Amino acid sequence: MKKTKPVGLGKGLGALIPRELPPIEAPGSLVVDDGTITGATALIEITKVRPNRYQPRQDFDAEALEELTRSIKEKGVIQPITVRRVDDGYELIAGERRVRASIEAGLTMIPAYILDVERDTDMLELALIENVQRENLNPIEVALGYQRLIEECHLTQEEVAAKVGKDRTTVTNFLRLLKLSEPVQEALRTKKITMGHARALLAIEDPQLQVRVLEDVIGKDLSVRATEALVRDVELGKIRYDNGKQINRRAPQPAERAEVISTLGEIERQLRAIFATNVRVKTKSSTGAGTIEIDFYSIEDLERLLDLFVLIERSLRS
Repeated sequence: MKKTKPVGLGKGLGALIPRELPPIEAPGSLVVDDGTITGATALIEITKVRPNRYQPRQDFDAEALEELTRSIKEKGVIQPITVRRVDDGYELIAGERRVRASIEAGLTMIPAYILDVERDTDMLELALIENVQRENLNPIEVALGYQRLIEECHLTQEEVAAKVGKDRTTVTNFLRLLKLSEPVQEALRTKKITMGHARALLAIEDPQLQVRVLEDVIGKDLSVRATEALVRDVELGKIRYDNGKQINRRAPQPAERAEVISTLGEIERQLRAIFATNVRVKTKSSTGAGTIEIDFYSIEDLERLLDLFVLIERSLRS
């Protein structure tokens, strides 16, 4: 059987596998792998296919798997799985659902596209890229896949984005989900909340408070917009939680707000004069907690600011 020459890594397995595999008209149209076939589709024994060690998918929908099993019983396996050859058989690169469903359907042979992939690092990259491109992964599985590509394949976020066909912002947003507390991640994994809800909850740094707000979001079936509003109120101190119960706090009166704004404005003007750049003072709660943002416009500008901080520190010590 004629080999198809691999063309190197790229966006998913499409760079190694021809864009259109030959259609499987019937089991008899394929030959059984004799141990020499590479870069082509052949029939292989299911019992010789071992799971993919780098499979990022953690959850398999039982109902969808049953539906696929019924389809295979009726029509057979239409799309070949993808494997690489190993000493004792084959290692799966893509198609675990098809393998599981085929076993349930009672098949002993399965069509497979056999790749020549020797290095484990290439195997890991191929498997992760192929799987994170699938639409039915939950957001946490996608995020974990991106994280493994960065940590285990030593890729940058830009390189991950290029390989999975996404922009860097998308990759970054998925990776940020891994900063959520475990209960929030589980809620996202099990579709109790959406990506929009999860992104809103990222604004809350306290893990315990994050969980309390999550319970409100789920219990009250809040929309993404309502969740964003709730998070803002929590951050501003308008809403707090006592023993898990939500308590609305008295909103600042107009005169109080005006006084605070006036004071912050004067502080900003003083800091701008000191640092000779734009400075913003932001408060997050009624307790006065907040952040100070200082702009710089070049490396030289940053070094100038650092020198100022050193001078300020020395003056405080003297």
